[in-house]
Amino acid sequence: MTEGIWIALIGAGGIIGGGLITAFITWANRLSSRIQRLERRDKLSWLYIRSLIDHAYKHAPGVPLPEPPEGWLDETD
Repeated sequence: MTEGIWIALIGAGGIIGGGLITAFITWANRLSSRIQRLERRDKLSWLYIRSLIDHAYKHAPGVPLPEPPEGWLDETD
C-alpha cells in the first residue's frame, strides 16, 4: 500500500476511535447522573419511612401522616 492510504486509514481509525470514546464518556456521565438521582431518592425514602415508623409509635390513630420529603415524588428516568 502507498503512504497516502496508510495515512487515510490511520486518520479514519482516529475519527472512529474518537467518536467511540466521546460516546462512552457521554453515556458514563448520564449513568453517573442517574445513579446520583436514584441514591438521593433512596436516601429520602429511608428518611420518609423512618418518619412514618416514628409517627406510628408516637401518635394515635386518626392523626394525619407526615408529608413526604421535598423531592421524593420527583420523576426519575
